[in-house]
Amino acid sequence: MAKLNNGSSSVFNRDFLRIYLVLSIAFLIMTAINIYVYFTIIRMSGKYTTISSAAMDVKLKATNANLIFKEVISGYSEKDMNAVWDRINAAKKSCKGLYEVDSGGTIDGKIVAFKDKLLKFNSSIEKKASEADRKKIKGEVDTSYADLISSIDKIEKDLYGMVEGKLLVFKILYSILIINIMALFGFVVFVIRKFISGRIEMETTLENSKNSLNTILNSINSILIFVDSEEMVAQLNKSAEQYFSVSGSKAVGKNVWELFPFLKPIIHVEYEKNFQLQRSSEVLRQKVNIGGNERYINIKMSYAPGINGVVVLIDDVTAYEVREGQIRQAQKMQIVENLMGGLSNDFNNALGAITGTITMMKYSLENNGGNLDEIRNNMEIIESSAERAVVMVQQLLSVAQKHEICLGNVDLNGLVQHILKLCQNTVDKRIELVGEIFDVRAMTKADSALIEQILLNICDNAVQAMTVMKPVESQGGTLTISINKVYPDRNYRTLHPQALRQSYWVISISDTGIGMDSETVAKIFDPFFTTKTSLQANGLGLTIANDIIRQHSGFIEVESRPAIGSRFNVYLPEITVAEVPGAAPKADALAESKIPIGSGLILVADDELVMRKTAKGILTKLGYDVIFAEDGEQTVNIFKERHKEISAVLLDMAMPKKSGREAYIEMREIRPDLKVILISGFKKDKRIEEILGLGVNVFIQKPYSMVTLAQEVKKVIVG
Repeated sequence: MAKLNNGSSSVFNRDFLRIYLVLSIAFLIMTAINIYVYFTIIRMSGKYTTISSAAMDVKLKATNANLIFKEVISGYSEKDMNAVWDRINAAKKSCKGLYEVDSGGTIDGKIVAFKDKLLKFNSSIEKKASEADRKKIKGEVDTSYADLISSIDKIEKDLYGMVEGKLLVFKILYSILIINIMALFGFVVFVIRKFISGRIEMETTLENSKNSLNTILNSINSILIFVDSEEMVAQLNKSAEQYFSVSGSKAVGKNVWELFPFLKPIIHVEYEKNFQLQRSSEVLRQKVNIGGNERYINIKMSYAPGINGVVVLIDDVTAYEVREGQIRQAQKMQIVENLMGGLSNDFNNALGAITGTITMMKYSLENNGGNLDEIRNNMEIIESSAERAVVMVQQLLSVAQKHEICLGNVDLNGLVQHILKLCQNTVDKRIELVGEIFDVRAMTKADSALIEQILLNICDNAVQAMTVMKPVESQGGTLTISINKVYPDRNYRTLHPQALRQSYWVISISDTGIGMDSETVAKIFDPFFTTKTSLQANGLGLTIANDIIRQHSGFIEVESRPAIGSRFNVYLPEITVAEVPGAAPKADALAESKIPIGSGLILVADDELVMRKTAKGILTKLGYDVIFAEDGEQTVNIFKERHKEISAVLLDMAMPKKSGREAYIEMREIRPDLKVILISGFKKDKRIEEILGLGVNVFIQKPYSMVTLAQEVKKVIVG
């Protein structure tokens, strides 16, 4: 249908251009004729007026001079011959206006001749010539005057003839002009009739095409919204009407952002760019609220020249996102399972150091042995071992915990360092780890947990390629993780078609494993393709990794050679973020003298006895008074009785009878300015963010140190 419409449009454009050229030429001809006639008439009118005025002036002045002359010689006038000479001279000056038609100076000569005759007659009077001589000279004067007037009359007659000739030309030109106008009118009528006929035929064709196009659009399962240049809905397909429960006829003409408000924060900026630059773009895996339900959608936008707007294509991928989330979580647990083998040994070592040191301390106390230095050394061993165990547990939680995609500014250096530390505790000791961190902050917009999961998955594959997938005698190798930056030039983008014209951070993970041939490399991102057994992997790890990196506007490339090893390059766009001051020293490393002390009554609400004792020991040493609550219900009851005395509440999130969230809400109703420190063994996730959003002052993750608790309690109480 697009070809048909384009063909009809091309024919119409050619006809219109032809008509336009004909009308333009006709218009130019008529305009030229009118301009020529107009300026000719103006020029002729001026010329005729000038010559006619000059001839009339000469005639009048010559006649006037002749009359004055007769009056003077007859004695009836008081004037003398000077008045006659003045009129003759004035006539001679007026004669200059006749030069255009009297190039030979005929009139001028005849005026001179007339004046000479008058002078001759005047001289005969002064010399008192005889009557016969004067009469003769008088006859010559009359003859000269008559000749002058006759010449002027001839000029006026020639001038009139010239005007008549010009008028004949004008009549011919205007006749041609009228014929031209009539022919043009006939042509326009013919063209209009042809145009109307062609237009009707074209509209019929377009209507048929539109019906066919609507049939095609309505058969598409994807949601289609056509938005014009004024950001008004121009058309919806049936899928859009059914999905949003809106009638197409009611939607058309309404502002798209008012009709579908969830779209504006997601695509409004991209819509403007697509419209202005006439390009296409896509936004993937956006979480939206439609009709009170959370959905995940993919959005593609393209400039639509037909409506001078943008067509928005939406696909609901909620089911796919849920399945992928389940697969991602299963993959995480698979990674956790692989990590547990290495962590269990280190975790047991940490616990062994703690239990062994405690046993020695108990023995020393029972036998009155040991001194202060020995006790201090033992406490340092216990503290460092406990910290190591905490780090390992947090690492496992960060890998295994479910969460939704949340993009933020991430320094890839820190993320890679975390991966290296995790690998140090988990990978086979026969594998050498090499880390190469960039010398400045490597900032990108990413979900750190998802990127970490991808890197761990690639590292896990690399480890297996150097161990279980190799013969026993050759197992081991080198795992290298590095960060670099590239700015793709034209040649680079030619070799890497996924790259855009921007700088990228590249996280490279190299191994010296079994490697892959080119056929295997071409398939590794395909769903369910794996080089391992079905018990080792489901073949979705790299597929999901590739999809996640694509959602981050990046891409993955693989280089591999059999028996040599593989290299995975993960490209993520660089972002520019203002420099942040250097990291402050860890709180636990601060000197004891800098631990803040305070005063006041603290309510410690925790269902774990050991945590209540630990909190009391720390807070008492800091100068605070402490009361306990073992569950959420008891917490609320104690707070009702002593809320005026209590300075702050140390509130566990998970407690029996009433959760920390429920207890906090009830306590806040009693005292709105309540100050609460939330504690939990879980990482800061969506549940904790929700409680913090209700007004809780701060969150501390278990296990906490004396310095951390001291600083946060002081900060909350002082404000």
